[in-house]
Parts: sequence; structure tokens; C-alpha cells
Amino acid sequence: MFKKVLTTVMCCAVLLSAASISFSADEQSISCTLTAEPTYTVTIPASVTMGNEGTTVDVVAEDIENLPEGKKISVTIAGTDAYNDQMVLECDTTSPRTSIRYQIINEKGETIETNASTGAVGVGKEVVSFTEDGTKQYQILPVIAGRYEYGVEYKGSITFGIAVTDNA
Repeated sequence: MFKKVLTTVMCCAVLLSAASISFSADEQSISCTLTAEPTYTVTIPASVTMGNEGTTVDVVAEDIENLPEGKKISVTIAGTDAYNDQMVLECDTTSPRTSIRYQIINEKGETIETNASTGAVGVGKEVVSFTEDGTKQYQILPVIAGRYEYGVEYKGSITFGIAVTDNA
């Protein structure tokens, strides 16, 4: 019986000494910063009508909140309804079908256009950007060149992308 008690006491001593050696008193610092996702409303007109001189289009950004420093809300060209996302308008003439190209002059004054012969593309190009609530403008102009007709309505559509990006 004495051997069992001695063995039990020895085992407890070994366990206690092992336990005290394996634990460490290192300290860990924990921090947390909660961030809210940016929220905003961007309004682009659903339709635009232009004549020979083009037109100016207003884009409005409202209710911008939680936009991180160094970021902006970027409005870009995402695509068009034309083949290869070309910036062209078509009319429903019977024969032959005619089309005209158009350009966008962005808020920085840069010309955005597509041109199959030069490889110019519009997709991904920034039209306007915002860091606070406000109204920005861009111009849209027809390119009156090549084969076209007066007195007919040319139609097409463009899709815009809106995203929070780096403010470079």
C-alpha cells in the first residue's frame, strides 16, 4: 500500500513539475479596427439625346459614406450593344444599314472612342469619378464622317461600371 501511495505521489510530482515547465507567461496584444463598407448612390441618365454638336451629360453622386482615404468612386465604360463594344449608333435604313461613331469627352478632357482600324477601345476607361457628393459632367459627341444620313434616328446603348478604386 505504501508503494502505491508513494508511486501516486511521485506521479503527481512529475506531472506538476512538467506542467509548470510547459506553460509560458508570454503576453499577446490584440487589437481590432472595424470598418464600414462604402455606400453611395450614382445616378446616370437612362437616355441621352444629342444633335450634330453632341450634348453634355450630368452624373450625380449622393449619400457617399465610409469612403476610405485614398479611394474614389469610379464610373467607367463597361460595354456597348455594338459588336466588340464599339461606340457606334445605328439607324434602321433599309439598305444599306448605316452607323455613326460617337466619342465621350471625360471630366478630365480626354477623348474616349473606339476605332476598329486603330484598335482604340473604350471599355474600362474612366468617364467621371467622385470622392464626395456632387455632380460631374461628360460630353458625348457624334463623329460625323464616312457614310451617314441626315434626318434619321441613330440608336445604341452603353453600359457603365461603377466601383470603388484607388484614387491615383
